Amino acid sequence: MFEVGQKVVLVDDAWPETVKQLYLALPVKDGVYVVRAVRIGVKADELIMDLRRVLEPSLLLVGLYNPTNNLGVEAGFAASRFRALDELKQSAAEEKAAVA
Repeated sequence: MFEVGQKVVLVDDAWPETVKQLYLALPVKDGVYVVRAVRIGVKADELIMDLRRVLEPSLLLVGLYNPTNNLGVEAGFAASRFRALDELKQSAAEEKAAVA
């Protein structure tokens, strides 16, 4: 799991239309971001009345701020869309070594 202050890279920017409509700022694929909060959230692309919503880790990112709900909770991003920058660097180095 991610930690506050950790650098992450967005690997999946296929945003559902509902997310594009609700959010003011979206991260860009391959962009590097710093985690400002980690918490549990729900998928914004699922129907509000859908009782089968799944709770999942959610990230708030430094420099990106989005609307809050009526309880003052800011909309975050699914952690599954990100990879740790260190993890990606290590994978790239391993791939490069395997080719050499």
